[in-house]
Amino acid sequence: MAVAVEGGAILDRATKIIDFIVSTDRPVTVQEIVDAVQLPRPTVHRICGTLQSMGLLARDVTPNRLGVGPALTRLSVAALASTGSALPRRAILRRVVDEVQETVTLTVLDHDELLFLDRVESPNPLRLQLFSGSRTPLHCTSAGKLFLAMQPAAQRRTWLANCSLHRYTGNTITNTDALEKELTRIRATKVSEDSQEYIEGLVALAVPILDVRGRMIAAVSVNGPSTRLRMERRDQYVEALRRAARELRSCLTDTASEVGAPTADDSTLTASIGLELLQPAQ
Repeated sequence: MAVAVEGGAILDRATKIIDFIVSTDRPVTVQEIVDAVQLPRPTVHRICGTLQSMGLLARDVTPNRLGVGPALTRLSVAALASTGSALPRRAILRRVVDEVQETVTLTVLDHDELLFLDRVESPNPLRLQLFSGSRTPLHCTSAGKLFLAMQPAAQRRTWLANCSLHRYTGNTITNTDALEKELTRIRATKVSEDSQEYIEGLVALAVPILDVRGRMIAAVSVNGPSTRLRMERRDQYVEALRRAARELRSCLTDTASEVGAPTADDSTLTASIGLELLQPAQ
């Protein structure tokens, strides 16, 4: 019985630490965790070390700071994919596909990568197939650039200072100044475009899904071959995506409540299931 009680206490402490980290909009120091959860520093060190070894927490690029780990992100994606929101979410994406006749994707941010949460394929035979759980870079994809653009300025500068802007095609932006200029434009319009920057012949448009505080929680995008997804129809695509984004916000925030996260009126919103929230861009 004593072992069970001790195990429960450790689990309770670990849960408090995770809750604090995922509800904070930036990586945190051990001292911040100590102050928040009111536990001795050695205890916090020990539990954080265990959580890191399990992949639930991870060290940030900023020295001595911790953030959400890949295992916790995978759990959050599995929770979203398996809850009751999957069917209405898929129905929303399907309506956009029916309207624009191209593939529509729902993505979230996982540290320095884009994580595919859901996707409905175009009825056309020529299309790119990426499945739920797939990952792509940020700097050369429409949704990835959107996440970068919507980050707080300090967080964005840290990312740019530590990133490797790998060239995938002749259109990939590999210069930080040029990328900053592109992100400024995206931040102003809240529409991001990938013009064959990741895959030759593939173009895409993305818009953000914002919570009630204006923070970006996910992106919805349309993509297809450059021969078919024509930019003269850009306004039609963007309008369809924005309608979907408003509807998807309800699905995602309702899911947060279902799995024990705060309601849509709470500032932490879907953070409690591991999605990385971004404060309104500065």
